[in-house]
Amino acid sequence: MDGHKTTTSRMRFLAEALFSLNMAFAATSMLFGASLSASLPFIHLEVYLNHLLGITQTDYIRGYFTLWIPSLVLAICLLMLLRFLSGLRITRRIMQSVAGILILLSPTVVWTFGYELHSRWSLQWPYKVIWGEAVFAVICFCVFLRGPREVSLKLGLAGLFGHYTFWYWFAGNGFRCPWSLYWGPVYGDLYGMVLGFSAMLVWSFYAYRTRENPPGIVSAGLSNHVADAS
Repeated sequence: MDGHKTTTSRMRFLAEALFSLNMAFAATSMLFGASLSASLPFIHLEVYLNHLLGITQTDYIRGYFTLWIPSLVLAICLLMLLRFLSGLRITRRIMQSVAGILILLSPTVVWTFGYELHSRWSLQWPYKVIWGEAVFAVICFCVFLRGPREVSLKLGLAGLFGHYTFWYWFAGNGFRCPWSLYWGPVYGDLYGMVLGFSAMLVWSFYAYRTRENPPGIVSAGLSNHVADAS
């Protein structure tokens, strides 16, 4: 029991860390895509760090330091909050269900935000495609959480690979990013797909593990074992 509890605890910490980084990166990408003034201090910081580290700096801003520094700071803050509230039942529920749906729909939200911000192509291409795919992904997500154990893991993993294969095509050659999300290593590019896939994969195994052995059942089993021994 102790070994299982330790493994689950470590898996939860990794799931929380990747969830926090995923959400922070998506939020930072949207914020900087919407407001140049919000990104300017970090652009100046990137130029300074490039000179400090001897990296060639031209008029082109690569965006790595610009995006990743605030994303990491925000992710650490979110992770610390989840760790601080880790003992609450609502936090466990969030990590077992809500966190997964937020990671899953992050690409859809980021792209919708980018097009609404500048193009406003409501209910036109590409929304019919990405929203239709999102509905299908959510159905697979619900089956993964509530379906029979024999098929839920296989269907969940198949839906996960299908979801990020779609977004890999969409973010690559399928359709270009909204121009506001196209500069630098933003979430709407392939960087977000790699991070999102990693976060979703770790979360899926954590959610499946806690579904098979809920914390309440494990605690009850330990209590009964102690009572029997006494």
